Amino acid sequence: MFELEKIQQLNTLELSVLKYVLNHRAQVEKMTIRQLATQAHVSTSTISRFCEKLGCEGFSEFKYMLKQERLAQKKTSMPEYDVMLPITEFLDKTNNETFRQLLSQATALILEAQAVFFFGIGTSGALAQYGSRYLANAGIFSLSINDPFTPVGMRETVVADTLLVVLSVSGETTEMLAQVEQYQAGKGKVLAITNSTHSTLARLADVVIPYYMPEEKNGSLNNTTQIPVVYILELLAHRVACAQ
Repeated sequence: MFELEKIQQLNTLELSVLKYVLNHRAQVEKMTIRQLATQAHVSTSTISRFCEKLGCEGFSEFKYMLKQERLAQKKTSMPEYDVMLPITEFLDKTNNETFRQLLSQATALILEAQAVFFFGIGTSGALAQYGSRYLANAGIFSLSINDPFTPVGMRETVVADTLLVVLSVSGETTEMLAQVEQYQAGKGKVLAITNSTHSTLARLADVVIPYYMPEEKNGSLNNTTQIPVVYILELLAHRVACAQ
């Protein structure tokens, strides 16, 4: 808005207006043309010429452009969300024997199961559907459970030789934990892919693969990146495909 070429066209009085505006942006946005003229010690006609030289049709448009510029500067000054740092740290952690052992244990559970059920709530539910289909592409009979109240663990004859893969960031969701407890009551195995080994889900599961991402929340909604979950799901499916 205040380009050098336009500023060079201003005379002495108009430059004094510019100086006042730059020092009192927020106040000028709420002023009338007469109020600005009084504060800058110039006439209203000087204000009008000042606005025209800056490319505005009048004082009202000038105030609008001034406000838009302020909002744009505020928006660009906000720190940009950068997921690469935690993802890089996660990938570094996967290059060790502990992580490979967890993958081997999880792969064994999948291969031993007669069927694999994926379960999650919210974003984790969407990833459960993805994981189920991706594993099915590897030749494993797998389904996703979309209803958190589905009584899958009621009968031992139904779930005894199956595996429940549970996806959860917090590992503390009430409905999810109830599903795990029902499933284990039916002698089914549980594989947890969650953000920490210290959650209730992690303590209940037979095998836990944690990914340790910094938690991001928008009010009650969890925006923690799920890139590691996709990585783990795809890696497991490829390991299973190679092992068959």
